[in-house]
Amino acid sequence: MSIGFLPKKFKHVCCQLVYMGFLDKLLKAIDVLTEPETDESVEKGHDFEKYILDLFEKNDFTYVRVTSDYASKSGAFVESSMDPDLVLRCKKSKQEFAVECKFRSGLYWNKERKAHMLQWSNPAQIGRYKEYQKKHSIPVFVVIGLGGYPDKPECMFCIPLNEAKYADLFESFLGNFERGASEPFKWNSVKKELI
Repeated sequence: MSIGFLPKKFKHVCCQLVYMGFLDKLLKAIDVLTEPETDESVEKGHDFEKYILDLFEKNDFTYVRVTSDYASKSGAFVESSMDPDLVLRCKKSKQEFAVECKFRSGLYWNKERKAHMLQWSNPAQIGRYKEYQKKHSIPVFVVIGLGGYPDKPECMFCIPLNEAKYADLFESFLGNFERGASEPFKWNSVKKELI
């Protein structure tokens, strides 16, 4: 915005308005990123986690760790609640891996990028998952349910954390990792890949 043509007394006011517009946008972004989870969103998350667990056949996988409901029900901070939701072990290969489950009802339109996108996380959370992957030397996968209901999503994507580098993912990117929403999960022990 050029304000060079304005008299000096108006330039100060215009600069304040532009600055306030920026601050308003910044504060809105902070509100969205720090918005506490509602009981409904927590419940949807738990329903989706249960749905995902049911897609791991008990004959093939062992549950090593499953996120505790205690933290969300009691309001207490439980350090492990910052880790991926699930840790499983393939019974055949004895290899472990972690899964972060995310359910989203839809995509959003990003005006700047002129594309449909999905926000699955935030940079701090992604950093924690990467740290977990490195510390425990096991791969982490992001399983996203999109549309429909948490216990019956329309679409599902299984993305290796190393590929899900950004909090917002393009719709076209998601297409590379689509899988049948009701298909049981399988473990490829050679590629260390969840399919």
